[in-house]
Amino acid sequence: MSRVSTAHSHPAGHDELVPSRYALKVGDIDVTVISDGVLPITTTTLATNAAEDDLAAWLGDMFLPPEVCNWPLNVAVVRSGDRTVLVDSGLGTEFPGFPRAGQLAIRLDAAGIDPGSVTDVVLTHLHMDHIGGLLVEGLRGRLRQDLRVHLAAAEAEFWDAPDFSRTVMPTPVPDVLRKTASQFLDVYRGQLRPFETEYEVAPGVVMQRTGGHTPGHSIIRLESGGDRLTFAGDAVFQ
Repeated sequence: MSRVSTAHSHPAGHDELVPSRYALKVGDIDVTVISDGVLPITTTTLATNAAEDDLAAWLGDMFLPPEVCNWPLNVAVVRSGDRTVLVDSGLGTEFPGFPRAGQLAIRLDAAGIDPGSVTDVVLTHLHMDHIGGLLVEGLRGRLRQDLRVHLAAAEAEFWDAPDFSRTVMPTPVPDVLRKTASQFLDVYRGQLRPFETEYEVAPGVVMQRTGGHTPGHSIIRLESGGDRLTFAGDAVFQ
C-alpha cells in the first residue's frame, strides 16, 4: 500500500506537538486515520469466558497490564469519488470519567478536515465509543443537513429494545450503552440508511454485516487499484 504525506493545514489554536493521525492511499481512495484518544477498560472485559490464570498469562505474554488496558479509539475519514465518509465517531464528551477520549472534534480541525465536507457516516455498531462523537454539540451543528448515516438494519433494530441477557459487562455499562444508543437514534433516525447484508457507500467502500460483537456489527472494506484495507470495528480475530 502506498503512503502519502500526512501534512495538513493547522487552524489557529489546533496545532499539535505530536500529530494524532496518519494518512495513506488505497489505490485511488484517500484515508486519514484519526485518534479519538484512549479508553481505559478492565482486562476482564477482554475475555469474560476465559479462566483467570489463562487471561493473566496471555496479558503477560502480550506485555499488557494485568488489570486495566488503555484501549485506543480510532476513526477514519475516507475520500472516494465525490463522497467523504466518516468511519465511526469515537466517544464524544458526555463521559467526563474518560478525559483522554472524545477528541474527534478538535482533531478533525487539527487535520484541516471540515465536518461539513462529510457526506456519509458509516457505523460499525452503536456502542457509545463509536457514536458519541456525533452527539457533541460543537460538532453536530457543523454537519450537513443531508448527511447519510449507514448501519446494518439489525443493529438499529437491536438498539430499539436491547437485550443484554447473554452478555457480561460491568454493572453501569448496559444502562449507559442503552441511553447513548437511544439518544443517537432519536437524533439521527431520519438520516439513517440501513442495509441488510452489504452496501457500497462510495466507489470501493463497502460495508458488510458480520454480527458477533453486536447483532448488526459491521466491517468496512476498501478496495482500489489492487490495494485493500479493512476497518474491523470491534471484531476479534484468532
